[in-house]
Amino acid sequence: MSWIELKLNFPQDKLEDISAYLFALGCEGINVTASEVIIYFSTHKWTNEIQKGMVEYLRHFEPNFSRRNIQVKALTDHDWLSDWKKSFRPVLIGERIIVKPPWEKYRIREGEIVLTINPKMAFGTGHHESTKLMIIEIEKTMKPGMAVLDIGTGSGILAILASKMKAQSVLAIDNDVEAIRNSQENARLNQVTGELIFALGDPVELPENKYDLILANINRNVLLKYAETFALFLKPAGKIILSGLLLSDEGVIVSAYQSAGLTLVRKTAMKEWLSLVFKPERKKPDEESGGNRYRNKLDTAADRPEE
Repeated sequence: MSWIELKLNFPQDKLEDISAYLFALGCEGINVTASEVIIYFSTHKWTNEIQKGMVEYLRHFEPNFSRRNIQVKALTDHDWLSDWKKSFRPVLIGERIIVKPPWEKYRIREGEIVLTINPKMAFGTGHHESTKLMIIEIEKTMKPGMAVLDIGTGSGILAILASKMKAQSVLAIDNDVEAIRNSQENARLNQVTGELIFALGDPVELPENKYDLILANINRNVLLKYAETFALFLKPAGKIILSGLLLSDEGVIVSAYQSAGLTLVRKTAMKEWLSLVFKPERKKPDEESGGNRYRNKLDTAADRPEE
């Protein structure tokens, strides 16, 4: 098979907004380097009509975007695989989490957890800041025996990590069938056993089970849409970890999740990306006895979480 490589002169901080669209067009992979965004199409899926539609769509995010901002190059199957292999090396995230591609050998040191991920998805290789932030927070938060829900699982990397950290059960969902296939393949690569389920669907289609830990590395609009839904799924002592967010998203996300009855526990930044950890708000005595369930939206400084 031959491939088309497209190098986009496009802001990386807007990639979360367009990646779903690119995959819907037939994109087979996205590679983010320090200086550029590279996407791949198989030759039989790439047409002038797709290029024209892509340019028009990207102009919604970058008004001056044009064909001049795209470098197009034909690749053989060997060239395409070689490019991927150059970009994905074993990477240490947090204190002891190693993410590596299947073609790289790695000698495991005592206490390390190694995740073998075949890089077919845009944000699931461990190299993007939002994925790194999620992994760092999971390492801090995860305890054996937890029931975990992973929303927008992508490559399955977070669900597989939770399973390797001895979750009692993990349910991972995505609305993209290719993501589910990729996550199932990665679960097999990691020889994950136990209660790890990958399912095609949206959060609103799930039964209202309760979880100790909810993971959602998606984007601002989806996280806003499902704030109340996620809160319903959380156990009283549970936590939810969010990323796929820019620093500028903090205010609107915190406001939405506080309105859903959650309290900010911690925020962490990496470059322009942000992760937020929430837990259910402790009820006040009058709420426990059936009093006013709703907080005054004007918080005092004492009500705000420490940063």
